Parts: sequence; structure tokens; C-alpha cells
Amino acid sequence: MLKICYAEERDRDFIRWTGNLLHSFLASGRVTVVRRRDRPDLMLASIWRPHEFPRGVPVVLVSNENWQVYPPHFALRRYRAVIGVCPPPQFYWGDGAPEPRPFIPYSYAAVHFDQPIEELYGQRAARLQVPKRSFCCFVVSNTVGGMSERRQRVFEQLDAWQRVDSAGALLNNTGYRAPRGAAFLDWIARYRFMICIENSQAPGYVTEKALQASLGGAMPIYEGAGLELFNRDAVVEAAGADLLGELHRLEADAIEYERRRRLELYARRPSLQAFEARFAELLLH
Repeated sequence: MLKICYAEERDRDFIRWTGNLLHSFLASGRVTVVRRRDRPDLMLASIWRPHEFPRGVPVVLVSNENWQVYPPHFALRRYRAVIGVCPPPQFYWGDGAPEPRPFIPYSYAAVHFDQPIEELYGQRAARLQVPKRSFCCFVVSNTVGGMSERRQRVFEQLDAWQRVDSAGALLNNTGYRAPRGAAFLDWIARYRFMICIENSQAPGYVTEKALQASLGGAMPIYEGAGLELFNRDAVVEAAGADLLGELHRLEADAIEYERRRRLELYARRPSLQAFEARFAELLLH
């Protein structure tokens, strides 16, 4: 059994979703989580803040971000392995490592939610039936990333045509914040569209944004690297030459809108199978 501790034992959000990432190993007893004082075999550290490198305990760095927006605090060669949603640029590895440290990719969309993703796909049919009484929603909390201004402009463009409910911290016009968890998907279900533009563009950097809309029964208005993985008919491309024109057409053609909205977002559903095989190969002894 591999004993894992966390660099930040009070970071509940990081512990929550990395627990989802390691769910099958925790459930099978191949991995257990211990305190730092309990002689762990491995330590998980998040990209968010600096941390220690305890003597005798190898450290694995875990990121759910675009490396160029949230760069590592230390050279990546110092880690036993690096886990992320997209490959880090070569210059972050640093010089002097006798051999390259392994990078293990994973799908953040498969671990973001508190419920197993298979259950959420099973619930999608019911959310697709919810009457669509409102045009579009937008839930963003910050202006981090190279595409943040772009998504604000898309919000303003669409809101000038039809009201877009903004229920995040940014540009809030609802007077409340959107709920969390499964209640968030229920809230999304009231809308025909949802603006789901990534905060930045990098090969492989795909978050949960568009999948939240699709699982909630809305059609994502999307821009980002996910287009390489998605069924392109299941989204409205925010970077398209005629965004408003496409939305006009979908608003006027209920049959075509329903056909596209009901398509699954991913050409192949997000899975942790490849991640789990690589994690077991490299880190479980």
C-alpha cells in the first residue's frame, strides 16, 4: 500500500478533487492518505503555493491549470513525477536532471465533479427535459488568463442582444451567485446556452467548463483546446466568424437546436483509465 500525504493538509478543495483523481486506488486499498507525521511514501503538492521538500519523501506536483498562467514555484526536475491536464513547457523542468521526470496527463473534467462522471451522464437525460425559459448564462469569478478579456467581450456582445445572466463574481448582474455541485447543473438546465470560454489557450488545456453546460442540458458557447476532443456540432464556437448569426439561426430553428443540444459533448467520454495505468506503472510498487 502506498501512503500519500499532502503538502497542505488544510487545502480541502485540492484534497477533494485529487481524491476523485485517485478514487480507484483509494477504493481498492492500493493507496491510503496519511498525515505528514505518519511516515508517508509520497507527498502530493499543488501548483497553487510553495511547499517544502521533506527529507526522504519524494514529492509529486499536481496541477489543474495552464502552466503558463500558473507556473511552478520550483524546477520540475525536483519532483518524483508531475501530474497535469496539459504538458508543461520544457523550460520549466530546469537543468541538471540526470534523467527526465515523468509527466502523467489526466482529464480534469473526469475529476472536477463531486459525483462520479458516469452518474452525471446518467442524470443528463432528465436535465435535458427541463424547460429552457432563459437565453444564456455566464459564471466566471476572475480575470486570470490570456482569454479573460475575450470571454468578457463575448458576454457583452451577447448581453447587448439578449440578456445573459452572469452569476459569478465577475460582471454579476443577478444579485446572487450560482449554486455549487449538482445544484449548479440544475441551475444551468434553465438556459439554452452557456458561455464556456477557457481562461487561456494551450495544447491539451481543457477544463470542466463546457462539460458542465452539456451535463446541465445547455449548449456550450466555447473557445479553447477542447475543440480537438469535442463533437463540434455539440458546441457553438465562440471564435466563429459569425457567432451572433449562428445563435440567431439556432434560436429560430428549434428542431436544429434540439438536435445539436442533445449530442454528447465529447467524441469519447472523459476517462481516467490512461492516467491510472501510468500512475500505477510509475508510482505504485
